[in-house]
Amino acid sequence: MKICLICDLHLPFDKNALQFSALSWAVEDICKKKTDCIVFAGDVTADGNLQIYQEFIEQLKNTQIPFVYIPGNSDLRNPDTHGVIKELCSPCLNVVNDFKIYAINDCERRVENADFNLIESADEHSLVFMHHPLQSLDKTSQQKLLSWKERHPQTPLFFAHEHRSYQDGLFISLQCLDPDKAVGENPCITYYDTDTKQLRKTYYFCPVPTDIFNWLGVSCYSLSDIEFAIKNKLKCIELRPNALKFDFERLCSLIEKWRASGGVDLSVHLSEVYYADGKVYADNGYENLIEFALKFKANRLTQHVPVVEVDAVNLDNSILDKITSFIAQRLSVFDYPLTIGVENMHMTDADRKNKSRRFGYTPDEVLAFKNLLSQKCSHRVGVNFDVGHARNNAPFSQKYQISTWLSLLGKDVVGYHVHQVKQQDGKFINHSAIDNVYGHLISYAGVFRSWAEEKIPHAPFVFEMRTENAYEITLSTFEKHKQCIVDLHSHTYYSCCSRDIPENVVKTAIVNGISVLGFNDHNTGILDRHDEYKKEIRALAKKYEDKIRILCGIEIATYPHQFDHSLTEKMDGYDYCLIEHLTEDSSVIGANLFDYCEKCPIVCGIAHTDLFAYCDKYGYDYKEFFAKMAKKGIFWEMNVSYDSVHKYREHAYVKNFIQSEDKIKIIKDAGVYISVGFDGHDHRDYYGFTVWQMTDILKQKGIKTINQHPKLGLLIKK
Repeated sequence: MKICLICDLHLPFDKNALQFSALSWAVEDICKKKTDCIVFAGDVTADGNLQIYQEFIEQLKNTQIPFVYIPGNSDLRNPDTHGVIKELCSPCLNVVNDFKIYAINDCERRVENADFNLIESADEHSLVFMHHPLQSLDKTSQQKLLSWKERHPQTPLFFAHEHRSYQDGLFISLQCLDPDKAVGENPCITYYDTDTKQLRKTYYFCPVPTDIFNWLGVSCYSLSDIEFAIKNKLKCIELRPNALKFDFERLCSLIEKWRASGGVDLSVHLSEVYYADGKVYADNGYENLIEFALKFKANRLTQHVPVVEVDAVNLDNSILDKITSFIAQRLSVFDYPLTIGVENMHMTDADRKNKSRRFGYTPDEVLAFKNLLSQKCSHRVGVNFDVGHARNNAPFSQKYQISTWLSLLGKDVVGYHVHQVKQQDGKFINHSAIDNVYGHLISYAGVFRSWAEEKIPHAPFVFEMRTENAYEITLSTFEKHKQCIVDLHSHTYYSCCSRDIPENVVKTAIVNGISVLGFNDHNTGILDRHDEYKKEIRALAKKYEDKIRILCGIEIATYPHQFDHSLTEKMDGYDYCLIEHLTEDSSVIGANLFDYCEKCPIVCGIAHTDLFAYCDKYGYDYKEFFAKMAKKGIFWEMNVSYDSVHKYREHAYVKNFIQSEDKIKIIKDAGVYISVGFDGHDHRDYYGFTVWQMTDILKQKGIKTINQHPKLGLLIKK
C-alpha cells in the first residue's frame, strides 16, 4: 500500500499565496500516483483560520482517497477557533486496506492515555504519526512514548513540526510542504510503501533561479563592501547613510570601477523620516544623501516607512499626506527617471513594551504609504521588500508569511533586501549571513519559486548583512547553486505521443531551474514539418534567451516501420539527434551504430538505452566500444523520466550504471560524454529535481557531462 505523508503547510488567509499552489500540486501528484491513503500530520493553517482549515479537509476528502489527519500547534493560534479545530481530527485508530494507521492528536503537546492504550496494539505492519517531536511534548508524554517505543521497535513513528527531514531509528521527521519554512532542502511530500518500508520524497521543486545571479547586489556599510561587489562583478550596490562619512575621493573611484566592472543599479538608502508633534522632519544628513544620489547618478532610492505610531495614522488621515509631501518635495530635484523603494519594517521590543507600534509592519500599511507617495511623485514608486523584516515580525508574521507578502505586494515590488534571521537568547536577530538558502528561520524556496514563475518582479536582490564575512558566506552559498543544468530530451505536439505546447515546456523548465533545454521530437511525428518545427523552436529560443538556452534536436526511431532512410539528408539546422531502439531485435541500425553516425551530419546521442547490454548483444568489447564512441563524439543519455506518461517507470540501466564502479571507470577512462534527459511529454508532469540530482551524481563521480562536449558544449555555453 502507498501512503502519502504531508505536514506543515501553514495555509494563510490569502488564497493567492504560494502555499495554496503547493497544496494543489500535492493533490495532483497524489491522485496521479494512485495513492491508497493520505496522512496529514498537522499545521494545516498558519494561524488557526477555521474556514481555511475546513476547506482544506473538504479538498482532501474530495480526492476520494482515505484521509487521516490531526491539527498542529499553529492550527490552535486563534483562541476563537482553538476548540473547534482541536476536535476536527481523525480518530486515533484508522484501518485502511487492513493496514492500521494511528493518529495521535498531540496539538497541545501531550499524548492522552486513551491514545497510549490504543497504540499499544501497533506492530511492524502499522504506522503511527503525530505532530510534535518527542522533545516538544510534556515530560510525562516523553517518558511514556520512549517506553512505548522500546516495546514497539519495528513500528515507524512519523512526526512533523521541525520542518526538516531526518530519521532517528524509527522516529521519522517529515519535511514540510510550506515553501517559506522548508529547512535544508526543498518542500516536499513523502510516500511510504507499507510492503517495502521504503520512503520516497517528491519535491515541490524550488531551485535557485538561473537568472537571479544577474540581480545580486550588496548593501554597502563600508568601502570594502564596494570592493567586494567589484571583485565579484555584482550588478547592484546600495549606499547606506553612513556613506556620508566615507573618503569621498575613494568612494568616487570605487563607484567608477564598479560601473566599469558591469555595475548597473546604484541605490542610495535614505535615512529615516519622522512625524511628531504635528511636524515632519528627517535625520541629519537626509538632504546630503539626496545630493549623493544626484552626484553619483543613482537610479534607485530606498526609503523606510516613516517613524510614526500606527495609532496616530489611524486617527489622523492627514499625517501620511504630510509625510509623503515632505518626501516628494525632496525627490523633485531629480530630473531623470528614478525608482523609489518603500521598505517594510518589523516589530521591535520597544513596540511591545509601549503597547503600541510603528506604522508599516503589514502589507496594507506599506502599500498605502507607497500609493500615496506615488501620487505625489513623478518617479516610479514601489516596495523594497525586506524578506527578513517580514519573517521577524511576530505576531504579524503568523498572518503575513513571506509568500503572503509577495502575493499581496505583487508587481509593486521594485527590489529586495535579503538576509537570514537567527535566534539568540530567545530573540530574533536580523541581517545575518545566508549559509543555506533553505535556512532554519527563512527558507527562500517560496521566493525562488515565485521569482521563477514570474509572480513577482525581477529586481535587485540585495544582500543586507552586518555580521563578519556575511557577504562572502552568502555569495558562496548562492554560487553552490549556480550550475548549468542541461536537459536534452523533451517532446511537444510535434510528437505523436505528446500534446504539449512548446512554450509551456519552456516555462516549466525555467521554473525548474533548467539552464539549457533540448527539444527532441520524434521523426515519426515531425514527418515533413522540419522547417515548421525548427522555426517554432528557434523563435522560442530567441524569446527566452535571457532566461534559458534552447536547442533544437530530433529523436530517431529505428524500428523498420518508423525509420526514415533519407533522414540524414534532412538534418540541416538541427543541433543534435537522439537515436533510440538500438537493443531491439528489429532495429534497422542494430549493430551498425557507428556506420549510421558517420553518415549523420549532426552530433549523435543514444537515448534511454543500456549500452553495456548493447555491447553484450552484438559482441563489442566494452572498452573498445566506448573509446570509439568517445572519439566520434557520440554521447550517452541518462534518462531520468519519472512521470505519469511513463507510468512512473525508472530505467534500470541508469540505476545499474551509477551503482557500478566498474562501469563508471570504463566510461571515465573512455571519456564518453553523458547527457541527462527527463524525456518529458507533458509539462504538468515535469520533475526537474531528477535532472538536477543526476547532474550532481555525474559531477561527483567525475564523469564527463554534455556541457564538456567539443561541439554541443559550445552551443550550451553560447
